[in-house]
Amino acid sequence: MSQRLKVRPRFLSAWLRNPRQVGAVLPSSDGLTQTMAAQVDRGTGLTVELGAGTGAVTSALLTRGVTPDRLIVVEKDQILAAELARHFPALRVLEGDAARLRKLLRRSALGLADNVVSSLPLLSMRTHTRIRVLAQIFAILHPEGKLVQFTYSPRPPVPVRLAYALGVEGERIERVFWNLPPANVWVYKRTRMNLTATRSGIKTLHNDTRAPGVY
Repeated sequence: MSQRLKVRPRFLSAWLRNPRQVGAVLPSSDGLTQTMAAQVDRGTGLTVELGAGTGAVTSALLTRGVTPDRLIVVEKDQILAAELARHFPALRVLEGDAARLRKLLRRSALGLADNVVSSLPLLSMRTHTRIRVLAQIFAILHPEGKLVQFTYSPRPPVPVRLAYALGVEGERIERVFWNLPPANVWVYKRTRMNLTATRSGIKTLHNDTRAPGVY
């Protein structure tokens, strides 16, 4: 499927407008997008893509077999969101901030997601923003659902202490060397930590952003 957007100048423009939001100058390689899409089980579950950018991961998800009616694409940048809507007319493209994900998805009335596939630059975000985005992601995920996230850093995209506070655990699935720069693909799922402990842990992190392992 050759529906990837030919908007690299606009992608660069989006990075210049907000490098913390976009996180990279170049779109993801085929190797990275295919590795991310491969973590999504084929089926009827709902998949939410965050930070779709030029649609590289979007195309890989559709090729994987995710049907348009079960894929929701979220992009914060207004120009990129408009391009995504134009090039993927069968998809629901939502322009908005992942830190307000529950509100964005409320109108869809499709229930909880089985997968969230994220290209958001989590480690570039301010600590409070990162905590809020991740809390929103796991709030809209099915209890057995998964977050697929990539990072250019050798560190986990969700710092260990934050993962513990959220009640999730991550596994690095693959390192994609044929990407510029090389990238690591991680999958996060809930642990059996009880909900009360998770909320308490998140509150502690909000009150202690200087704690080691949070950044």
